[in-house]
Amino acid sequence: MDTGATAVAAAAAALPASASAAQSGPSTFDVVFPLALLLVIAAAVPAGMLIANRVLSGLAHGPDTGNRGKDQPFESGLTSTAGGAGERFGVKFYLVAMLFLVFDIEVAVLYPWLLAFAAGGWSMLVLLLAFLLVLEVGFLYLWRKGALDWDR
Repeated sequence: MDTGATAVAAAAAALPASASAAQSGPSTFDVVFPLALLLVIAAAVPAGMLIANRVLSGLAHGPDTGNRGKDQPFESGLTSTAGGAGERFGVKFYLVAMLFLVFDIEVAVLYPWLLAFAAGGWSMLVLLLAFLLVLEVGFLYLWRKGALDWDR
């Protein structure tokens, strides 16, 4: 038994200090360094892109002397916009927005239905068809009334 105990003691003495530290858990450096490196890279990449943009645009366009034409307000191909910030929109814009929300919510209802379809079986299909039928009746009503006609 003496030879086995001395062999274990000799093997433990031969282990480097880092192997015995690994058994007790990672050091603070091992935990903090990857996170610090990630934060440095996360800050350096956008900063490098901004600096490269500034340098390369200066090389491509020359010095920034200003241009009266480029400094003018420009929106949607018009040199000046009509009206001001307080101008009212027509009811048609709000109606189209509400219709978009209604039909967008339809799509949001279809995703959970798809997940529940496997558990519910064919009765879920009947519920879906009833839901889509009510929605289609509403859509046809709006179409016949001219709510979807933009020129009206």
